[in-house]
Amino acid sequence: MTTMQVKQQIDAMSDEDRFLAAAYLEHLSNEKDASYRYDLGERMQRMDGGKKVSLEQLERLHQALEREGM
Repeated sequence: MTTMQVKQQIDAMSDEDRFLAAAYLEHLSNEKDASYRYDLGERMQRMDGGKKVSLEQLERLHQALEREGM
């Protein structure tokens, strides 16, 4: 498939499919990025060490941000 064919396929996609394709391309990029993988590992270690946010805390934060118009 040529680049032009890929562009045509993307142009024909729905917004949702285009969003998913963009997310997949970002995933592929991150997968090969050593710095990203290192940072992700650091975050996972902090979470394993107990630095987490509960679902309830996240929901309260989300609601507070919505009230502020964010």
